[in-house]
Amino acid sequence: MPPICFYKNYINIYKNWLPGEPGPPGVFLRSIWAQGDTPRKKDCQKELTSLASINTINLIEVIDTSREAEMLSKNSVKAVRNNAFRAVVVGFSGVALVMSLSACSPVSALKSTYEGQPFPQMPAPEVATYVLDLSGSTYPTAQLEALGSGITDFIAGQSLGNPFAQSPVAPRGLSIQFVTKNSAQAPRILLVSTKTSQSLYEYIKEKTPNLEGALQLWDGLVNARTQIWQDSALEANQADCVNKVVEMLGRQQLLPDALKIPAGIICQDAKQTATSFKRLQDFVANPGIEMGSDVKGAIEASLKNLATAKAENPSARLTLVIASDMVDEVSLTLPRRLTGIDSKGVCQMAVQDAGNAANDYSSVNVVIVGARNSKVNVKTLDQVQGYWTCYLNQIGITNVTEQSDLSGF
Repeated sequence: MPPICFYKNYINIYKNWLPGEPGPPGVFLRSIWAQGDTPRKKDCQKELTSLASINTINLIEVIDTSREAEMLSKNSVKAVRNNAFRAVVVGFSGVALVMSLSACSPVSALKSTYEGQPFPQMPAPEVATYVLDLSGSTYPTAQLEALGSGITDFIAGQSLGNPFAQSPVAPRGLSIQFVTKNSAQAPRILLVSTKTSQSLYEYIKEKTPNLEGALQLWDGLVNARTQIWQDSALEANQADCVNKVVEMLGRQQLLPDALKIPAGIICQDAKQTATSFKRLQDFVANPGIEMGSDVKGAIEASLKNLATAKAENPSARLTLVIASDMVDEVSLTLPRRLTGIDSKGVCQMAVQDAGNAANDYSSVNVVIVGARNSKVNVKTLDQVQGYWTCYLNQIGITNVTEQSDLSGF
């Protein structure tokens, strides 16, 4: 089969000719077109008419087969007079440029025609750990509700972000940590991983020819992800899920078979999230381990996980969200130790307890939610708040805010 660049002379001739214009190219093409309505010419017209309904990358993939290559080698000059073919070649200018300029590499050549629109870099991911307090001093149900809006946003599919948008949106990852009697023994549940977004980004960047197609496909995948994650039937059948996502995507710059790969990534991500979310709900309803208020242990475990994320991706933005009244009655025995001391003494105690951090936590943002969902008296809660502000500052965390819930966060 002749390589696709074999046809560049025909396309170069066509590129410089408009119907009705005088000159050798026009005369040349019109003279061939006037040779008569042969069966082969009609087949060619029919084939090219069908191509007019698909897009650039599909055309490349269809042409790059022995049947279409043979058709073009014998009839391409005749076919350019066909209006459908003109729509494909002129309307989708990348194809003409690929055929005329490529060194027999259709996709890479088509990408080269968009050098003025380079693919954007993936924005730095946002990695978050939510700490949920299940201890006796707080109200676990209220704490879970305080986290609710933030968790919903993640699991619904918006965590994928959008690197191809005019204002790129960063992908987000989320893990859940728990405050128990020994928080180090509590499970850490990964709800959403930024690796899903990275995998989709790499595939789309490699396979789609331009930003418009990349944005269209990404938007379609996010929309599909928001629709399938609660569908238990699709979660149970990966093949059905993939086919459903491909159907949702509609017409794209990739053929259906090529769309199955990102669809599979989306389906697997939705299944993982659904499984993890059920695990979260089950653990809150029936933890199966002894409850207590080892707040320090939960914070230390969370910070280590965030440090690991930072090591894997130095540009990642880190957030620690703590749904707790912060009253540690296990590791720090705060209610007893804070009794009868002033704010300065509280801060000195916190600095001594914190010591020197083994890792750099200066890039971590801390958000405390539901701190007043507590059975502890207000005076002690105020002291506890002052304690943790000084503690976190000592280990390098200065961006600490408090909210009643995560609405709008």
